[in-house]
Parts: sequence; structure tokens; C-alpha cells
Amino acid sequence: MKRYVFLFSLFLTTSVLGQNGVWGSDSLKCWESFNNFGMLYNAKNYAESYDHWLKVYTDCPRAKEIVFIYGPQVVRSKIEKTTDEVAKKKLVELLMQVYDKRNEYFPGKEAYVLGSKAYEYLQFYPEDPKGAHEMFKLAMAKGSTELTPSHLNGYFLSGIRLLKDKTIDVASLFTVYNQVNEALEHHTDRLNESVASLRILRDSGTLTAAQEKSLAKEEKLLEGFDKVAGNIEKSLAPVLNCERLALIYNEASFTANKSDIVWLKRAVKMLEKERKDEAGNTVDCTDNPSYLKVSEALYALQPSAQAARSMGRLSYKREKYTDAMKYYSDAVAQEVDPTKKSNDYLRLAATQMKLQSFAVAKQNCLKSMSLNKNNADPYFLLASIYAEGAGTCGSNAFEKNAVYWAAIEWASKAKLVDPSASMKADRLISVFRKGIPDKSISFQFNYKEGDRYTIGCWINETVTVRFYQ
Repeated sequence: MKRYVFLFSLFLTTSVLGQNGVWGSDSLKCWESFNNFGMLYNAKNYAESYDHWLKVYTDCPRAKEIVFIYGPQVVRSKIEKTTDEVAKKKLVELLMQVYDKRNEYFPGKEAYVLGSKAYEYLQFYPEDPKGAHEMFKLAMAKGSTELTPSHLNGYFLSGIRLLKDKTIDVASLFTVYNQVNEALEHHTDRLNESVASLRILRDSGTLTAAQEKSLAKEEKLLEGFDKVAGNIEKSLAPVLNCERLALIYNEASFTANKSDIVWLKRAVKMLEKERKDEAGNTVDCTDNPSYLKVSEALYALQPSAQAARSMGRLSYKREKYTDAMKYYSDAVAQEVDPTKKSNDYLRLAATQMKLQSFAVAKQNCLKSMSLNKNNADPYFLLASIYAEGAGTCGSNAFEKNAVYWAAIEWASKAKLVDPSASMKADRLISVFRKGIPDKSISFQFNYKEGDRYTIGCWINETVTVRFYQ
């Protein structure tokens, strides 16, 4: 929460305070209480500031908005130190009232305030998830992009609880998920773009002190939104299966919504979403008969990056690689989020590998790496492209198979980018080692362990000769 500094003048008189009606009939007393509350709050003595805060809140609530901004922290601290259950219940009721009064006296952030109230309600009234859910729903309607990661997480969790209580059905939970996911994407798209720009300045040594603070703040925010997205995916996984989706996204629902862009976008996302099956394999629901129609309808109505991406995915699955390349190129051209654009370059490179267009596939892998430096997948794909292209460079057995050393080096780099990908990297490296030039053949061409060799043509990389014996 943004910290406010309380600045008070010792020279203010009762007559001056009295000129401002917001300080109430006893303006001097109100000002003194405000001053005492402020000093205690700044010292982080939140519970001790309660009595002074309550005086201001009760007698002159319109004086300053910070009375309501800081109020929840004060009341929560008082609740934590209160053992009497009756008194605690009244304090919780007061906490709820603080949010209502803030919107009444200081409007302008209704969605955020209501989202905060809903989040508190969910904590203090866990037996009533429906009440919290309705508040969250209203906050979303007032301004979903104003809600914080905690608000969005609370909205979805209240939906999960209602599903378990059989108060709502799976279709309703999916609606909640899509609403939350769209709000998360709004924030992460914006933050990813900004963070990427600031990191470029940092890497070039031109980042100002103010920009450095902005970068740290935005990285922390992005981490918060990403964490919520991960938590939501885990909560949704048990109910997100293709059988349930087929009940919602089918011929009848498509016919009824084929001109509704919002519905089409949500359908595409839900059907494309990857999840683990019982065997631990990554699967999706794009085999749903409606997926083709939904994707085509969305692209026809709004040929956005998302729609192009869906068409590319569909074309790739149907082995129409030329079409897939066209759609993925379209997605790359339109996407502004660096992370999503990185993934689009990766899909484009995979498609070009299928078409044996190894040189351009390599370039798109490198572009993918540059946009998302923490993703090991482009490194794995480039290693696979090199292995797939073995034999296209060189005129003898040594030169043609030297490419496997380059493949091994890129797979090894993937482990540095993402240590959690080490097992996958080691498996690939084990396969690539089988393809490297034989030691005796290497000796015939005057290469021994530790020598450096430059692979020509589209690969154009220098590798170290190793025999791994």
C-alpha cells in the first residue's frame, strides 16, 4: 500500500480549522485526534492508533481520505488484539462499514474498494462464500482492471467454494475463471511490455534511478499476478477436463454464440488450455468438434493475435504447415506482449522446422529467446532444429555430423536458463551424443579432443570437439 506522510502544522488555530466544515463541530479536537492517529500509524502502532482514528472516523470522516485508506489496517490490528468475541464481531462489522463509507465519502475507486471489502468478508465470514462472491462480482462489473491479485484470487476461490457447495455449476465457474483470466491478462500484458522495455534500458546501462524503482515495482507486481494465475490453474485443474468442456462448448452453444466475440475468445482459450492427464502427459481439448468452428468464426470476426494463434495451432495439428506458418506470422505481427510474442516465434520456428526451413526457424528461435530470457523451450527447439538439419551442412561425415555438438551446446544452455529443465536437457544430450562424429573419423580430418571447429552454412557456429568417453 502506498504510504502517506502525515504533515501537521503546530500553528493552525481553532478558527482556521473551523473554516473547513469537514473537520466537524469540534474541529480542534478532531485535528488533534487526526494528528495523534497519524503519528502512531507512522510508528506502525496500528492498534494503539485505533481510539484516535475512531474519533476522526466518527466525528469528521470527510476530513481526509487517508482515514479510510489506513482505516482497514487499524481496525484489523484492533481485531487481532481483541479476545472478547462480541467486541470482535462489532469490530468486523465496523471494518465492513469502513469500505462502504469510503465509497460514499470519497468515490472514484469503487471497484477497488468493493474488491477489498469482498476479500475481507471472505476472510472473516468463511461460512458465507456466496456473500463474498456477490461482492466480488459487483466489483468486477464496476472495473475488473482495478482489482489486485488478491481480489482476483479471492473471487475465483469463492467460486470454487460455491462449486463444492453445489451452489453454482461448472459452467458458472468457467465464467468466473474467464473473467479473472481476462483481468490478469490485462495486467500481465501491460506489465510484460513495460518490464521488457525497462530491462533493455537496464542492460544498456541507461536506466535512471526513477526507472530502476519502477522496474522493481513492476516486476514485483508481475510476480504477484503470475502467482495468482498459477494458483488458479491448480485450483481449476480438477474440474477442467474435456468431458465437462464438451457439455459447455458444443454445436448448440456455438450456434447460439457464433457472433459473440467474448464467448468465442473464452471458448478458444478453454479448449486450447493445456493440462496434465492421469499419465502426466500434456493434453488439451482441441479435439472437441466445436474447436474448428469456434476458431474460424473468431478469426473471421476479429483476426487478432489470439485468433491468428488459434488458427495456427489448428493448422499445425492438421499438418497444414504452410497455413500454420501464415497464421503464426500474423500473430507475431500483432502481438504486443513480449512473452506471448516469444511463444508465437517459438511456434513459428517449430512450424518452419516441419517445412525443413531450418535457417529461418533458427532465427525465430533466437527472437523467441531475446523476448523471454527465462524460457528454456527456444533452446531445446534450436537444439532439435540443428539435429534435424544434420547433413545439410558439410561435404563429409565429420562436417555433416559436427552439428550435433552445436545441438548439445544449446541443450546445455537450456539448463542454465531454467535449472528445472535439466532432466529434459540431459535426455536430449544423451540422444545427440549418439550422432557426433566418431573419434577415428575425426582423426582422419585432423580433429582431436578439445579442438575448435566452425560449422558453416546456415548454422555458422564454432563448437568444441568432444567425444564424451
